[in-house]
Amino acid sequence: MGIKKSIYLFVLLLSSTAYGQSIAEHIVVAGNTLYSISKTYGLTIEEVQEANPQLDGINLAIGDTIKIPSSQNPEVKRDLYEIYVVQSTDTPKKLSKEWGFTSLREFYLLNPDAKSEWRVGMYLVKPTDSGQVMGLSLSVDTIGHEVRIEITASQEIDSTALSVIDSSQVDSIQTQLLSEVNVLTLLPFCIYEYANDSKRKGISEMSFSFRQGMELALDDLNDSTRTVKLQYRDTYNNQNNINDILKNNPLDSFDLIIGPLYAKRILELREYQGLHKLASPMSKNPEINGLPIKNSIVNEDYQWQAIADLMLRRAKDSTEDNLPRQLLVVGQSTYITGDKIERLFSDSINATIILNQTGWKENLKLTRLSTKVHYDLIILDTDPAFVLDVIRNIRSGKASYTWNTIEAQVELPGITPDYFAREKEVICAFSSHIDYNSVEVMTVVSEFREKYDAQPNVYAINGYDIMQFYVRQLSEGTKEYRGLNMGFSPNEDSKNTFVELREFKEWEWQKFDLNLEQKDGNSVLENK
Repeated sequence: MGIKKSIYLFVLLLSSTAYGQSIAEHIVVAGNTLYSISKTYGLTIEEVQEANPQLDGINLAIGDTIKIPSSQNPEVKRDLYEIYVVQSTDTPKKLSKEWGFTSLREFYLLNPDAKSEWRVGMYLVKPTDSGQVMGLSLSVDTIGHEVRIEITASQEIDSTALSVIDSSQVDSIQTQLLSEVNVLTLLPFCIYEYANDSKRKGISEMSFSFRQGMELALDDLNDSTRTVKLQYRDTYNNQNNINDILKNNPLDSFDLIIGPLYAKRILELREYQGLHKLASPMSKNPEINGLPIKNSIVNEDYQWQAIADLMLRRAKDSTEDNLPRQLLVVGQSTYITGDKIERLFSDSINATIILNQTGWKENLKLTRLSTKVHYDLIILDTDPAFVLDVIRNIRSGKASYTWNTIEAQVELPGITPDYFAREKEVICAFSSHIDYNSVEVMTVVSEFREKYDAQPNVYAINGYDIMQFYVRQLSEGTKEYRGLNMGFSPNEDSKNTFVELREFKEWEWQKFDLNLEQKDGNSVLENK
């Protein structure tokens, strides 16, 4: 027996107009900055400035009218829709192309959950131009900042076909966004040690910087659409343990808990309900990855995976200076294992592996590498002396190569920008990077100086980024975010997987975008 059903999707859009259009102007209110406005509408400061030539630099006054470029929220020009179940061979890019979208943005606009929760068996809304039995029509009502999208069956259909909309399934397609966010921060302030200039003074300095960054973000986040309340608790001066803090501050009272800083304190929370609300800001301890918490620090495996993906793309018919490419992996037996290589790099890649069993004698082979191949060098080790020994040996030969590295190696003691400047090409997978040439970064730096009469350090900037992302995640449904230093792209387990590739050019790490194009029958790599 057939019935008629409706699917209700509630989507919080930052524009207050109907689907396919965008807001025409924004009235400046207290707390607004050009940076916060551009982030709110998913634009860059430059795009806002281009649309508002009357602006005097980055200064704003309450009541100013800011024009917002109208290139957001592309319209999906379809009249009928159907339910689609994701198969094992599907990808968002593949389906977007098959369904006739002009960009992935259109695909994600109709299926926002697919951007962060992609899995086999999940239900998607698929546009269709034919009057099939599963045909659905779409209408839109706009109330303030909330856009209500109603997708209604155009004819009688089998009730089992739309089981996705049963009451038990509603939570999977309806995101409840908060207009008020209560945040608890757990930091070790070590007040006594700070005042007495003890060894723990540095911990307090770090915590106070982190706090200042969060408070600056609070100025941007509190506006007419959202209220954010922030409380602090000192995890050090509580002499018993963190349980005493939470006895008077139950996790149920908060929407977000930022901290503690260290894994030891985080592990004290493992028995608490609501642990999914906790965002770990800086712990790299692998033990906490097994907990249902949000982890801001990107595991190095994700960075190596980004390099491996780059190798896979370059291995497909690509050449360097008319030489075939070949993967070259160098490491020590105490660090590198065959399992790790197999896990990261496909068997389809032609690879040379140099594994030092005892000492570094095997590195001498790097001086005699073939000149008929371009090597993509990967050093799987964290010993700076070993890394430098590999580079010295390969430089002493005549082989052509590209050094592919990750953030941890770039920051190793003893490896200075001079080493990267000598290389023809160095590509690094970063999970965090501050571009001081960026208008957005310098705007926040200027605001920090004005507020605190001090220069923000990396802890202050990370505090700003973490506060911005996780509050926007709760209040706006933000899935991905690139802050001033940290980037965020959580997976289904709330672990951060954000990685971007950068190339060392002109004494700085410039953003590296790889496009594989067919020209004259050959694959050509372009760096934009």
